[in-house]
Amino acid sequence: MSDYRLYQEKAKAKLEEWEADLDKLRAKARQKEADDKLDLEEKIRELEEKLEKGKARYNELKESSESAWESVKEGMDAAWNDLTSAFKEAKSKF
Repeated sequence: MSDYRLYQEKAKAKLEEWEADLDKLRAKARQKEADDKLDLEEKIRELEEKLEKGKARYNELKESSESAWESVKEGMDAAWNDLTSAFKEAKSKF
């Protein structure tokens, strides 16, 4: 299997993992006190926006040709790093 296909599979798996993490944070938000709930809901909105950007990058990757995927990979990696940091922060706060 090519690096392109491996990277694509890894990206899809990570997006699915983040979707599950976001669902867990939503469940926690429903259980929190009012002040904490507002903070958590704000963080969830931020994560949703970042996740949508990550999905958009993933779609660019899927639509790119195998010969051109390296140029898309750079933007995908940046989106991934941003999402990873945001999820780590959210998990540590809540």
